[in-house]
Amino acid sequence: MWELCICFESRDIAEDFARSISIYVRERLGLVIVAYPVHFASVVIAMPLKCKEEANKYFKQKIAEYVLSIYKREYILNHLDFENSQSLSMKVFLQTLVCFDSEMDKQIIADSIILGDKFCVDSFVNFRLSFIKKKWNEVVSLANENIMYLLSEDSFLEFTRFLISNLDHRCHAVNIFSKKNCYFLCDMEGNGIDDFLVEKPIVYDDGKLITSLIALNPEKIILHCNPFVKEPLLRTLFSYFNDRIEVCK
Repeated sequence: MWELCICFESRDIAEDFARSISIYVRERLGLVIVAYPVHFASVVIAMPLKCKEEANKYFKQKIAEYVLSIYKREYILNHLDFENSQSLSMKVFLQTLVCFDSEMDKQIIADSIILGDKFCVDSFVNFRLSFIKKKWNEVVSLANENIMYLLSEDSFLEFTRFLISNLDHRCHAVNIFSKKNCYFLCDMEGNGIDDFLVEKPIVYDDGKLITSLIALNPEKIILHCNPFVKEPLLRTLFSYFNDRIEVCK
């Protein structure tokens, strides 16, 4: 058997990480558990030795995804000189900064990971990623240098749209369905979309729907069942994505 221990300072992140890899591990006749030593949480993985090479690549990618979706977000938020970080417009703006160069960041981070028997994610982020934090700082500095300009709501929206327009398209089209106040994000074949920058294929509120769409940045957004689209949400979607929106009646 091959064993690997991945440590996180946050128990919630460790438990979420364990859930995200559980199907992959079980399909390869492995085992994953979360242990709780003092001051941190450990995701302990045991798999057949023959799976080691393939699993190494998989876990590097998964760790890189968590660094981007959680640690990069936290880093940017802590360095922005903006107030009211809980407003919808600020959440959207933050998501655009997190998604900026996300695929390139993911590959750089994954290539920097060396997995032994034990890997501490927080130590890796704090001590090994100083070079990529400089890259994140460039985007944060651009926002902070223009803070006075961005205090205007129209200017803030214009800058956010500019950032969104410069994100990579991570899928061609997204179909959005609604049922019992939940949004379902599907591809053109009707399969649920699950992406590391999207919370889940099922989205529970308007804000998370918008940030999920920014993460995917599709070339086309198709809204099904027109009655579910509340007028304020529809206006907000058009304000960010404009002619990419298609409403099915």
